[in-house]
Amino acid sequence: SGEVGYVLQDVKELTPEWYSCPAMFRNSNKLYLGKMQDQSVVGDVVLPPWSMQDADIFVRVHRRALESEYVSRNLHHWIDLIFGAKQTGPAAKEAVNVFYYLTYEGRVDLHAITDPLQQRSTRAQISNFGQT
Repeated sequence: SGEVGYVLQDVKELTPEWYSCPAMFRNSNKLYLGKMQDQSVVGDVVLPPWSMQDADIFVRVHRRALESEYVSRNLHHWIDLIFGAKQTGPAAKEAVNVFYYLTYEGRVDLHAITDPLQQRSTRAQISNFGQT
C-alpha cells in the first residue's frame, strides 16, 4: 500500500547469525545477486583483511569479542544508548548518539507534506532506514 508502518528495517542491530553462522557470508548456491559498480558479479561477502576472507575466522572473532570480559563490563553503556537515558534528548546529544531527524518516530507529519515527490522520498527514506 506504500504506507510506512512496521518494517523489518526498523532494527539495525547485528543478528545472532553474525556470531554463530559463517554460512551467511557465503553465496554457496551461487545465486545471482547482481553486479557491483565495477561490473564484477556479487558473490561472497567481502570480509575485512584480518579474517583472511575466512567466514569461520570472522564469526569466531566476533563471538569471542561479544563474550569478552570487556563487553561484559561495558554492556550497560550500550543499553543506556539504545534503550535508556541516552537514547534521546540532551543526554543523547552529549553522548553523540543523535541521528538524522527522520529516524525518530513522530518527527515528521507525512500527511502535512504537500509536494508528492517530497512525500514519496520521505516515506522511502523512513521505509529503508527505519525509525526508533
